[in-house]
Amino acid sequence: MTWKEQLMIKLIVVVISLVTVLVFSHSAWVTADDVCPAMTREEFESWPYLPEYTIFNPFPSKGSNCTWYAHGRMMQLGYCPYALDSMRFSAYRWAEDAARDAEVVDDPLVGSIAFWDGEASFGGSLGHVGVVEKVETDGSILISDSSSSRDAYNIFTTSPGERNWPTAFIKVPEGPARSEVLVPLDTVQTTASNLNFRLEGGDKDPVLLPRGTEAQIKAHPSNGIYASQSRTTSSYHHWWYAAVEIEGDLKHGWLAETYLEPTTCADVGQDVDEPENNVDTCPEEDHENSNNGNDNGSNQKEPEEDDNTEEEESVNETGPVLGDVTGDGKVDVRDVTLVMQYILGLVSLTQEQAGTADYNDDGMVDIRDAVLIMQYALGLND
Repeated sequence: MTWKEQLMIKLIVVVISLVTVLVFSHSAWVTADDVCPAMTREEFESWPYLPEYTIFNPFPSKGSNCTWYAHGRMMQLGYCPYALDSMRFSAYRWAEDAARDAEVVDDPLVGSIAFWDGEASFGGSLGHVGVVEKVETDGSILISDSSSSRDAYNIFTTSPGERNWPTAFIKVPEGPARSEVLVPLDTVQTTASNLNFRLEGGDKDPVLLPRGTEAQIKAHPSNGIYASQSRTTSSYHHWWYAAVEIEGDLKHGWLAETYLEPTTCADVGQDVDEPENNVDTCPEEDHENSNNGNDNGSNQKEPEEDDNTEEEESVNETGPVLGDVTGDGKVDVRDVTLVMQYILGLVSLTQEQAGTADYNDDGMVDIRDAVLIMQYALGLND
């Protein structure tokens, strides 16, 4: 048996093992009720530094406020920001203020807001809100919340008739899907004058960027999320984590997709008409919202992740590399993993990702492409 045949056997074993791991891991991701797993304490410790819990969250006392937590958790689960922004005051008012297709119901639903009015002993005079994470067959529900005890994060089970059973539940419509217009390592330029660039770090003031400023999109778990700007209920954008060179230093923060375009589409400094103000409603999901690009809300602090602290990588000026499905500038097992996840129906690919994944150029992304990409990663083909 030649060395190439031995390597091919090893390659096949690796691919089979990868498929097995993906299948079994996917079974752990999806429960019998097909619900989102409840947040863990470890996840909670990092989430207050993500944009859903900082620059986009309209509530004070971040980290020790039930409204702060419920708003951010519902954002993370993908519910309509426009509807959530109708509930912007003390918890006891949420049921009364719920609007924009949000409705108050008597029965708990996974992903609904658990609401306690000012009369409920559990909620106190200001009321209380949490998020229903799971509904059991016996009628009990699993709720996550903040500040119902001395801890900033709590998760507990309650049943009908118990003292801490919610007064009602608020059903919120689903929001727009995350944007897939950009991917990490894309280079973009700003198209608005004095665009607000919110720097990472809770105590840093935003920087106003001139029109035509170049930025590079960096990997972040909240890229492409659709949310309102802080302190406003009429301006909504998809948001992207980006790196910008300012006075010789590389800074990281958040930019609104509305005011970004690929550098290949326009010359730096080219005049671009700024969008008009408008208001979005999530059930339609057919238009974007914007304002003049300025926002003086609080700034987000970056979670301690390698993707957010790595040094700037060079951009491939000639276009995407065949087989580099993740867009990180390399072809390795992570690209094979992403292709296998797509083949198994676990993830979706952007048009650009699908193009780089179709290694044999037959118009399909299948196991043959995964094998060829793995071969390339191992140096068996060019």
